[in-house]
Amino acid sequence: MKSAWKTLVAAGLPDGAIRPAPRGPVDEAGLRAALEDLTNAGRVLDDRQQELLRAWLRAFKHHWPGRFAAVLGDAGERALGRLGDGTGDANRYLKLRRIAVENLSHLL
Repeated sequence: MKSAWKTLVAAGLPDGAIRPAPRGPVDEAGLRAALEDLTNAGRVLDDRQQELLRAWLRAFKHHWPGRFAAVLGDAGERALGRLGDGTGDANRYLKLRRIAVENLSHLL
């Protein structure tokens, strides 16, 4: 799981300390495989991981729907379905989503 998580962090998932924005090109197949690994039916993500992944996926889908479909496809939709709506801190979620948008804007 660590390597899959690191793949998503390298693609802009807002986890950890502030770091330079990621740069492309994106390994689309690797990104999709990492997401599938993290969100498969047997995998359990903790609340923090779910919150981070939810913010990143929603930002990706909202701002770049065509790229979301092309890069993540059904895996992205399944992941969003598994993560659900979440009931965390709305302000924290908004901050994470803004960071995700900024990070993704340098990659896509």
